[in-house]
Amino acid sequence: MTTPESQSGPDLRPALNQTRRPRFNSVVLRRLLIAVIAVVVVLLIADLAVAWYYSDVLADEGLRITDDEVDYNLTASPAGDGLVRLEGDLVEDRLNRPGNWGLAWDGGLANVGNVVAEGEGFVTRNMSIVEGRLRRPSAAELSRAIYPSNPFEAFGIMYREVEYSAPLGPTTAWQFGGRDDTWVIFVHGLGSAPEAGMSALPVIQDLNLPALFINYRNDDGQPRDPSGLHQHGLTEWRDLQAAVEYVIARQDVRDVVLIGHSMGGGIIMNFLYESPLANRVAGVVMDAPVLDFNFPVDKGGRDRNLPSFVISSVKWMTTARFGVDWEAMDYLQHADRLNAPIMLFHGEADHRVPIESSAELARLRPDLVAFNRYPSAGHVESWNVDSERYEGELREFLLRVAK
Repeated sequence: MTTPESQSGPDLRPALNQTRRPRFNSVVLRRLLIAVIAVVVVLLIADLAVAWYYSDVLADEGLRITDDEVDYNLTASPAGDGLVRLEGDLVEDRLNRPGNWGLAWDGGLANVGNVVAEGEGFVTRNMSIVEGRLRRPSAAELSRAIYPSNPFEAFGIMYREVEYSAPLGPTTAWQFGGRDDTWVIFVHGLGSAPEAGMSALPVIQDLNLPALFINYRNDDGQPRDPSGLHQHGLTEWRDLQAAVEYVIARQDVRDVVLIGHSMGGGIIMNFLYESPLANRVAGVVMDAPVLDFNFPVDKGGRDRNLPSFVISSVKWMTTARFGVDWEAMDYLQHADRLNAPIMLFHGEADHRVPIESSAELARLRPDLVAFNRYPSAGHVESWNVDSERYEGELREFLLRVAK
């Protein structure tokens, strides 16, 4: 006798289960794929948001034309005859940094020297007043500038302000006399001014070298770049060319020596590549130069603990928003085209422009480059850390190339 089960034929349930399982798996896979896509989209949006934010930071710190205000980040108090007490963050403000520094406060300027005492959150250092009086605790800042901004007040050196034609309009410069037929042209860095070259001025004048300390586009009182941005040498080199043209128009000029600080180094490098007057350059001196804009930007990203892919996104966003040409701002890639002798100064504690960029130029052109490293010196601080050594090396180089 047959049962209903036996009459119904073979059991099809396993087959049904087998046909349903792939359908179940496809739903899971679809949901998983949607979840992965959602995560990728969220990460992409987050990356773009971070890139947008830091591209603004980069623009504020290195591209946009701004009027910088003095950052009084410490307190200075009189501490007896020839002494000053500086209070602040010993590490962040580097109150105990070695060397000679300027101390500026509202209405005054002093030279600050050796540390004579140190405690928690303060140091006491030697001080000599340059301008004004320090009568009470005052908000102040330490800086590289230890001289008055007027060369005559600082050294008794005569000078005059001259004006000449540049691509964007009339441009001014400080002109110093001298009897040599080699002229020195000084190019300051980002947000600075001709007075940044004051530390080299006594050596230049002692060698009887006439000099021109120039302004360029976007400086205070000078023509503005149509882009509204600092171009780190891509356009500013034309203003340097105008200065060289002004100098060599004189009948008694044989050649020029170019001195550049920070971004001024990038301006000089692009001038050497682009200008038909580059063959008039007898020598180049650069202090903490920006030879490749990627170096300081990459360092800034690492200092903020940004992963490398985020730094790349920031650069891409900066190009999209501000038109930055990163490859064009790499002046190391054409180092084989350089012909003039070069002296490099760079501090090993430079937290703005890594010393590795100068080391790379020295590696690429050992036949041209004399590389002087200064331990404990920050950005353009080599002279402050050891002025005697700095001036000696500068003098030796100028004597060699201006002979």
